[in-house]
Amino acid sequence: MKRILFLMLTLMLALCMLTSCIIIPLYRHFRIDIYEVESIEIYDLPEKETYNYQSGFEERLSPIYTLSGEQKNAFLSDLGEIQFKDSIVIVLAAIDRSARYNRWSIKINYTSGSYDTLSCDGYGHSYDENGECTDSHYYSCEREEWEALINKYLPAELFDVPQETEPRKNTDLINQ
Repeated sequence: MKRILFLMLTLMLALCMLTSCIIIPLYRHFRIDIYEVESIEIYDLPEKETYNYQSGFEERLSPIYTLSGEQKNAFLSDLGEIQFKDSIVIVLAAIDRSARYNRWSIKINYTSGSYDTLSCDGYGHSYDENGECTDSHYYSCEREEWEALINKYLPAELFDVPQETEPRKNTDLINQ
């Protein structure tokens, strides 16, 4: 009888562990040294591009705007003030992250030849100088805060452009 009771309690505990999870919030500020940054490009992704899991948009599309030297300093300072959040979910079942690139995504090019892509909707990558993905992260921030940052540095006529249905082709890659 004790053996059956022990097995039932163990089974109930195992079932509870499989159906529940622990969420641990992580916070990050992207504080990047200006002397390491070559350029910052802003992309306006077509709606269908934003849902690609690992889109590689920076290889297929041209940026809508590249920040000037003065804007770059201020942009990095403002970006460092935004709080990004991720959550570690501890559960035994597989979880499908709903992270994706947002319409307004950026590419930060470093003087070393490496670069990062970043968006507010919880998806970003780091690439080495050979274009190989070295890291992925799922940090996201408030959409309003991100759009205010982009709107501050993007010329008004570009920020209010209606979305295209077809992606813009990167002519630099086509002409090579």
